[in-house]
Amino acid sequence: MYNSKYQRSLLLKYINQYLLKKNLKMKNVLINIKKRLENNQFITLKQYNSMIKFIEREGEFIRSNRDEIYRFFEPIIEVRERKGIQYGNDLNEHFI
Repeated sequence: MYNSKYQRSLLLKYINQYLLKKNLKMKNVLINIKKRLENNQFITLKQYNSMIKFIEREGEFIRSNRDEIYRFFEPIIEVRERKGIQYGNDLNEHFI
């Protein structure tokens, strides 16, 4: 099993390669992800999802499906819990 340091360095390596592409339209997104990784912060699920289409083409992951790739990078992905879904349209929580 890998530690999160390996995942960070691997993802940074890929990001640096992608940033060298001249016509890449999502450079700002990649720069933000790079900053977070360099500061030992987690990346968000949304940031991960914006990169998966590139990552799955890399040699190390070419034979992996998206679930396997997600599990590999999971230690560096920030998972936010959403508020529970209430059934019905009850506004009682706002009238306390």
